[in-house]
Amino acid sequence: MISAIISTYNREKYLPKLFKSISKQDYLNFEIIIIDNNSPGNTKELTEKFIKNNPKLKIKYFLETKQGLSFGRNRGIKEANGDFIIFLDDDAFISNKYFNRISFYFKKYSGVMAIGSKILLDYESIIPKWENPYLNSLLGYFNLGNDVKYFKENNYPRGSNMSFRKEVFNLVGLFNTRLGRIGNELGGGEEKDIFQRIYNKKLHVLYVPDAIVYHSVPIKRTKVSFIRKQAIGTGKGEYIRVKNEGTMSLAKRILQEILKWCISLVLLFWYFIILKYEKGWMIIRFRYWVTKGLINFKI
Repeated sequence: MISAIISTYNREKYLPKLFKSISKQDYLNFEIIIIDNNSPGNTKELTEKFIKNNPKLKIKYFLETKQGLSFGRNRGIKEANGDFIIFLDDDAFISNKYFNRISFYFKKYSGVMAIGSKILLDYESIIPKWENPYLNSLLGYFNLGNDVKYFKENNYPRGSNMSFRKEVFNLVGLFNTRLGRIGNELGGGEEKDIFQRIYNKKLHVLYVPDAIVYHSVPIKRTKVSFIRKQAIGTGKGEYIRVKNEGTMSLAKRILQEILKWCISLVLLFWYFIILKYEKGWMIIRFRYWVTKGLINFKI
C-alpha cells in the first residue's frame, strides 16, 4: 500500500488542485495522510470537504502543533500504514498515473529504497527574466531526463517528488527537525540531509522519468525579495547540516562555496556577453545570499 503524506501550512489556495489530482489516480491501494501544521486558514474544512466528496478514498487528517515541515513529515511517517511513503507538496499536483508508476518501480527494483522523478513548473504568471537553467530549481524545477537511472551521491530527489520504502526510516532515522521550513521561514537542507544518511548506508536511490509532479509558481515566488529569503534560508540550513557532521564537513562546504562563486562569476561574464544581464546578475545575488546565510548563521 502507498501512504501519501501532505504536510501543509497556509496553502489553502493550492490544496483543491492537489486533491483533484489525487482523486484521478487509477491506483486503488493507497491512503492519504494530511498533516495540518498549525495552518491559520481553513485547511481542516477543505480536508473535510475532500473526504465527503471522495467517500471511497482512505483519507486521514491530523493536527501537528510542533511547527515545521520536518515535524509534519515525521508525524506523517508515524501515522502511515503503507509500505511505500510518498511526500506530496501542498503547492503542487501529480500526474494521472503517479501512484501507479511509483508502485511499479518499487516492485520492479526491489533493492531501491527511495525514488525521485521530474518536477515541472506550472506558472501562474509570466516567466521571470532572470530564470535560467542554473536557478530554475529555486522555483521547484527538477529534471534528469527520460531514462531510468540511479542517483549519484552528489545528487538526490527533491522534496516535491520523493518516495521511500517505509523501512528506510528505521535504518537512517527521521527528518532532522532543526532543518526545513518552519512556518513562513524558508529554511532548507532536510532533504539533502536524509539522502546523505541513505547514501552513507550504501542504499540505492532511483530516478524515474514518468512519475511527474507539477509545482505551482505564484508571482510572489519569482520576486527578488522571495529569492533572497529563500537563498539565505538555504545557507542557514547548509550550516546546520554540515556543522552536525563535524568541522571537516563544514570546511569542505566552505571550499565548495568558493568554487561555486568562481562558477557564478564565469556565468555572470557569459550572460553579460550575450546581453542577458538579469540572468547573470541574479546568479550572483543568489550566491551572495546563500553565502551570507552560511557564514553569518550565528549572527
